[in-house]
Amino acid sequence: MHFALRPQLHGHETFAAFAEAQTLGARDLIFTQRILHKTFMQDSAAQVLFYDDFCDGEPTDVAVDEMLTAIRKMDFDRLVAIGGGSILDSAKVLALDSEVDVAGLFEAGVQPSRKAGLILVPTTCGTGCEVTCVSVFDFPSIGSKIGKAFDAGFADHAVLVDEFLSKIPYPVFATSSADALVHAMEIYLAPKATPYTDMFCMAAIKSILEGYMRIVEHGRESIQQDARAYLIASNMAGIALANVLAGGVHAIAMHFGSVHHVPHGEATRLFLPPVFKIYYRKAPEGKITEIAQLITEILKVPQDGTNPFDALDSLLAKVVPTKRLDEYGMTEGDRRPYAAKVIETQQRLLVNNYVPLSDKDIAAVYTDLM
Repeated sequence: MHFALRPQLHGHETFAAFAEAQTLGARDLIFTQRILHKTFMQDSAAQVLFYDDFCDGEPTDVAVDEMLTAIRKMDFDRLVAIGGGSILDSAKVLALDSEVDVAGLFEAGVQPSRKAGLILVPTTCGTGCEVTCVSVFDFPSIGSKIGKAFDAGFADHAVLVDEFLSKIPYPVFATSSADALVHAMEIYLAPKATPYTDMFCMAAIKSILEGYMRIVEHGRESIQQDARAYLIASNMAGIALANVLAGGVHAIAMHFGSVHHVPHGEATRLFLPPVFKIYYRKAPEGKITEIAQLITEILKVPQDGTNPFDALDSLLAKVVPTKRLDEYGMTEGDRRPYAAKVIETQQRLLVNNYVPLSDKDIAAVYTDLM
């Protein structure tokens, strides 16, 4: 068994409090989006590099190569990344001490050291990547997203700032928090899960589902009251993810999101219910019963044989609505080729499944959502 918590964790109510505590100044480089800088950071003396000067969506290897070219010309002591998962994942690579491109960095065995201090500050409540060392980029040349863990990718400090959720658009909140839920649920069932990851995962699942029930009962205004709870739940799921990788939901979402340019959290939310229904059908007496029981209690699922993952599906439809796969551009004829591509490119994740998923199982997941 192995478990580690690498970055120091900090929490602040505002960016100003965080900046004062970390004494941000001219030797620091803030890597963020323009709108975030304009809204929260205009008074900072730190240097700035804007993610949106290079990319207007999730990062590709080509876009990150351009970021690397720009940042290698700059002089700074600490890289302070403030944003969603795309920004934080990119920052882990930008802080590495290397002159090669992304393709070179993603080659097997390549593990550069870090050239600067690294502080990661999430502005969403989903990926939890402020406490992981993995960077996930889209590689259009191979038609899929690929992730790699860098030993030096762990931040020195991971910082949760309540204020950053105050202006989060609802769709971003919904899909990012759903991604945190997926992390926690998948890792809880992973073969390499430990009592420590179990503890973080179950706490995260409980917090997110309770928050979702409050949204359904009291409306979206409850999100701000629960902002810190969502940030902590996302962070807890991220701590688990730093120790045990996610599984089949993420594997299927990686390929689909790459082909159809679907944001990561939206893609993982799509595939969570059908994958877990397969798990529950194949091994209903295993560890999944503990998640099923928690869902039953929080969602008040009737004790009449109702599948708790059907109830979860219904809750997600209210809080994180999505589209059918054909509305994203997928066709019936894509099911088998997509399944084969997942098997080919995502073994890093598929080995963490609760039970094995065959290409027929994956094709059935697509069928369920068509």
